[in-house]
Amino acid sequence: MSSEMSELTKAMASVVAPLTDQEAREAIDLATERLAPELSDHHRVLGAELSIDKPQHPDVLPQRLVRVLVVDYAKRRTFEAAVDVRARTLRLTDLKGVQPACSQEEIAEARAIAENDPRTARFAGQQGAFVSEFGADPAPDGSRHVGLRYAVVRGGQPSAVLAHAVVDLSTRSVLDVMETSRGESGG
Repeated sequence: MSSEMSELTKAMASVVAPLTDQEAREAIDLATERLAPELSDHHRVLGAELSIDKPQHPDVLPQRLVRVLVVDYAKRRTFEAAVDVRARTLRLTDLKGVQPACSQEEIAEARAIAENDPRTARFAGQQGAFVSEFGADPAPDGSRHVGLRYAVVRGGQPSAVLAHAVVDLSTRSVLDVMETSRGESGG
């Protein structure tokens, strides 16, 4: 049995190599440059990740792509750009109705918005309080909603959920605050 790899298998190493910071930056720059006429001032790049599409034929090397997600909060749209950094080409898809997971940046922004609202600020300010994110129901109009759960720690353990809040990043406002009973256990 031969231990030598085929040329196609050897060539795959460059396709499946981890995404470099430079490739990610170039893909994000190309995507935002091409999307600029479509975007409002209130948008955010959620990230870039390596993507390898299955080739049409098994003897063909797959294309190395970088997928870039861009959310436009004002226009309530999410775009996915599949970028070939080497060829500087881009395939753009409007992800109508699709809501990717919230980024850490979005969660931080939602917390700042919520904690400036008196309905939630009092929970955030309690001794032992902490906040965790939950997946809010998707908005039918494409707005980006972030759910925040305010809870309190007592004796080193989460002991009570105080409130749930839903923040709309599209309007930069708190949509709803639901105070829970003081005795509800965290979850």
